Amino acid sequence: MVAYAQTTVTNIRTTMLQYFTIYTIAELACFFIALICLINDKDFNWRMMILFMLVTCMVEMGAIPLKAVYRHNPIPANSSAWIYNILLVIQISAFSFMFYNLLNKYTRSKPLIIGGLALLLVIYIYDLFTFPAGVFNYNADTYSVMSVLFIFYSLYYYYLLISAEEYADIKTHADFWWVTGTLFFFFGSTACNLFYNMLTKVSPGNTVYLTHIGNVLIIILYGCWSYSFICKRWITSNK
Repeated sequence: MVAYAQTTVTNIRTTMLQYFTIYTIAELACFFIALICLINDKDFNWRMMILFMLVTCMVEMGAIPLKAVYRHNPIPANSSAWIYNILLVIQISAFSFMFYNLLNKYTRSKPLIIGGLALLLVIYIYDLFTFPAGVFNYNADTYSVMSVLFIFYSLYYYYLLISAEEYADIKTHADFWWVTGTLFFFFGSTACNLFYNMLTKVSPGNTVYLTHIGNVLIIILYGCWSYSFICKRWITSNK
């Protein structure tokens, strides 16, 4: 009886560890902060972040049992790539919409954003029909191009912010911190992807550091976003 109870506790603990990782904890924390800070915000593009974070959390949690199935039977049909391909479309839409509104405060950003969306659509469709597994193969090319695009948008935003005549206190500037988190995450993840193959050839054991870097990047992303949500709430409540 005692052994059974110990086994049950161990199984529960293992299950909890699978669902509550650094990624999911950071995402859940960011979601709840967004919910608290942005639920009554007048800007739709900021309120949209609540829904985006909710969908992201649901996908990450939902993919965990799929990954377990794939580990036991690694065939394309058991891959969790399809759910991340759906999330990729949502990420492209949400980030592009957010950048459109942020850049549009300083310049006419519509042609730039539409051009980026058209490019990503072409690559996304190409990825789907190029690989035999189709939707069960993650669209890595689309993600890579998306990352480069969002890095460019972020740097362009900084340029426009610096060039603007009005003064901006970046300590409480919600837009700045949202873009900063986005830039750090996509720049860091792109660098990791570029050096991954090199590290596996030189020393396979070094790839563990990329996992740690990924954890740091996700904390930076959602940490900066959470702070930007808090800044947005502070600015809104003091208007």
